[in-house]
Amino acid sequence: MRIVFSGHTFPDMPDYLKRSLAGEHEILLWDGELTTMPSKIDVLIPRAQRIGAVEMDRGNVKFIQQFGVGLDGVDLAAARCRRIPVANVPGTGGNADSVAEHAILLLLMLLRQCNKVRENIRDGILGAPIGTALAGRSVCLYGLGAVAKSLAKRLKAFDVRLLGLTRAPSAGKASEYHLDRCYSAENAEACLSQSDILIVCVKHTSETTGLVQEQHLRWLRPGAVLINIARAGLIDRKGLEACIADGQLGGVGLDVFWTEPADALDPLLAHPNVIMTPHVAGITDRSLADIARAVAENIERFAVMRPLLNTVE
Repeated sequence: MRIVFSGHTFPDMPDYLKRSLAGEHEILLWDGELTTMPSKIDVLIPRAQRIGAVEMDRGNVKFIQQFGVGLDGVDLAAARCRRIPVANVPGTGGNADSVAEHAILLLLMLLRQCNKVRENIRDGILGAPIGTALAGRSVCLYGLGAVAKSLAKRLKAFDVRLLGLTRAPSAGKASEYHLDRCYSAENAEACLSQSDILIVCVKHTSETTGLVQEQHLRWLRPGAVLINIARAGLIDRKGLEACIADGQLGGVGLDVFWTEPADALDPLLAHPNVIMTPHVAGITDRSLADIARAVAENIERFAVMRPLLNTVE
């Protein structure tokens, strides 16, 4: 089997897959330029690389397997036309736990003013800045999936009030996610107006692009903190910038950006109340090992023409 990783990002993925694959396979790294694209690709694994009709045809691609959840870079319509199966790995288990841990890391860094802390260390200032306690705050989880479940379990240990925002609220979900209240997306104002912290956990699709608008951010309590460990396209950037500029948002933690990799000189990243990490929420030893095993199983299924797991229709 000829397996090709595209793009320069997520450099550890190929090594993790090699450890999980049985048998002999040819694993190639492709830089993403069409002029260097290998031909006769059995399995293409995109690494933050846009894969459209041109790439599918040029490489004579037989199967596209994402090394994780997101498929927003793959032209699914083009794949369907060519009868190329596309699969991902659900964000459960080690991946969901790793993303949840990272969301809490971003949150605590903001509440403890990590940017100002670095300045004070440099300037020799002790006993400042004043941090904001997480205990007693109201946290809204927007989107109730595997990551939200892992987050809920961990956040409860911080003695927070936990709210859920979802398309289909129910008493069962409130119990499953340890929520104090569960609200429908149609009743977002009632939920967000009680929230000091908003953590976006929604799956990004064409329907959810721009889901969080400026008005949603203005419904939050003044000085609220926003954490996004899902996809940048879920949030309207202009609305976000406006709420940072006038202090409606007291802190923003991002693991994802609208164009990746992010431009280090982007003015948004220069704001003292914004922190960003380079799409590493799910990049841990446990998460990569779990994902690699799932990817390897699907590749082995494809090799012997068994039904694939987690294909996208």
